[in-house]
Amino acid sequence: MRVRDYAVIAAIAAATACGSSTTQPNRSTTPCPSGAVKTTATLDVGGVQAVTNPTALDCVALATTNGQSGTFLVVAGNADTDPDVMGSYDLAVTAPTSADVAAGVRLRAAALQSPAEGGMYSSIAEGRIRAMERRVLLENAGAMRAACAFLRRSTGRVRAESVPNVGDTLTLKVPNANATNACLTFTTQRAVVKTVGTHGIIVQDVTAPTGGFSAAAFDSIETEFDQIIYPADTNHFGSPSDVDNNGHVYLFFTPQVNAATKRGSNSILEGFFFIGDLFQVSQCAESNQSELFYLLTPDPTGKFSDVRSTSSVRQDIRGTIAHEFQHMINAGVRLSTGAPDEATWLNEGLSHFAEELVGRAEDNFTDTQKLTITDVADFPSLDNFNAFFGQNMARLREFMLKPGALGATSGDADTSLAVRGAAWSLLRYSADHYGDGNIAAFTRALVAGPDTGVANLVARTGTTFDSVTAGWLPALYTSDDSITNLPARYTYLSWNMRSIEAAVNQGQFPLVAATVSAGNTASGTVASAAANYYLVGVPSSGPIELGELAPNGGPVTYPGARLYIVRLQ
Repeated sequence: MRVRDYAVIAAIAAATACGSSTTQPNRSTTPCPSGAVKTTATLDVGGVQAVTNPTALDCVALATTNGQSGTFLVVAGNADTDPDVMGSYDLAVTAPTSADVAAGVRLRAAALQSPAEGGMYSSIAEGRIRAMERRVLLENAGAMRAACAFLRRSTGRVRAESVPNVGDTLTLKVPNANATNACLTFTTQRAVVKTVGTHGIIVQDVTAPTGGFSAAAFDSIETEFDQIIYPADTNHFGSPSDVDNNGHVYLFFTPQVNAATKRGSNSILEGFFFIGDLFQVSQCAESNQSELFYLLTPDPTGKFSDVRSTSSVRQDIRGTIAHEFQHMINAGVRLSTGAPDEATWLNEGLSHFAEELVGRAEDNFTDTQKLTITDVADFPSLDNFNAFFGQNMARLREFMLKPGALGATSGDADTSLAVRGAAWSLLRYSADHYGDGNIAAFTRALVAGPDTGVANLVARTGTTFDSVTAGWLPALYTSDDSITNLPARYTYLSWNMRSIEAAVNQGQFPLVAATVSAGNTASGTVASAAANYYLVGVPSSGPIELGELAPNGGPVTYPGARLYIVRLQ
């Protein structure tokens, strides 16, 4: 489910950039301890060198090829394939460095000031229901076998008599989004069919407040679903299941969704998909045995929760439907094939990717077209920007402010906006570089699995996780930074990341690299699939030495420890 979080918007407006490492002067830790084997990185501008053997990180010499001073980006990454493995280190620099000042004041590429995003979705409510689904249904082997058989048996030829007509009244169950077991905690509501499209059936709860959507508004919602969202999501993720044999998806507007948000809350539950609806009633009493979304309904007088205008609800649900439809497709594909449930970080990353891909379809951009903030900030309304693009940008900003704290593969994807932003950016980067120009084929393969998590990503990219992170982690900083001769591997091919991230951070790029001067030590911790970023100056007089060591001065002990070194100038 997706929830709009207004508290985070205020925090974004007021926040300043911060990092997840600190520079501490006069520490006793020194690089190149006795017996260390030196690795030399002699680089032209735009040159990159990865040190991937943790035992070789304690002694690295940085030098320029032209006898001039230079500025180097040092990325202390963690390429561990297991989630949430934390590593602690000291990054120490020695030797006189007349270029340190230059590193500290290095001019950044100009960033365009653009309108901030209109809101950001909290992941807490969605994480709660996804966790409940796993606990109640997906970890129950018997229920999973029954669901697999049910989907295989049910999905088939569409029966015309299964498609209701406009004006028909249906009885539908609404799971309690806040319950510990929504299969057992639900209400039974009556709903009227408002419009029937090619792919969607819009129904509204008979208890919905007056003054809500008009017939024309319902038709507009159905048209967008039929013509934009359904084609984009099915092209990129696969076909939905069809357990009720009607060839349609229900969009159910019910004030029970409104009521799930407490009055005065900073977050708004806008809608959700519940996997229980794809199970038989014998496994989940709530099941409607239909493909169905539960959506917020307009409430002009605040009868069920805070006031919700027709215009705000119409706008807010657009990205929600794109996001939740991926979850529906993903669940149906994996249940029908008997594949295990996808890892939360990858499932959520795919749904956030769905928002972007639908937004590109709305604005007639291709999947691979390189976009700047001016392309997607559709002045003056910002409607598509806020519905499909701004959320991902804002979530990635949260990751960039503390890039070492939680990685893209973290188990905290249930509750962390930063993890979801990192997961989206990792998928976007992977699709750019390993999708062979066919983003839809790449994302469909991820949904199909049958692998999950990192193993799924590795299988689809055809390379190692080490190789993917060696490109992605530096690219978060170097992409579109006007670095001469930088290989394409260290850039995003589909977005100008500096322009979009500056747009949601008051015009300033949020990923800040700390300068580490001679004789100083930067102490940090870094999670799996995450990194911390540093600038180190190299004087014209010769190389300098640096080393990543354990806090006690010995070799680093976490196996995912990596250094990615880029000469910036």
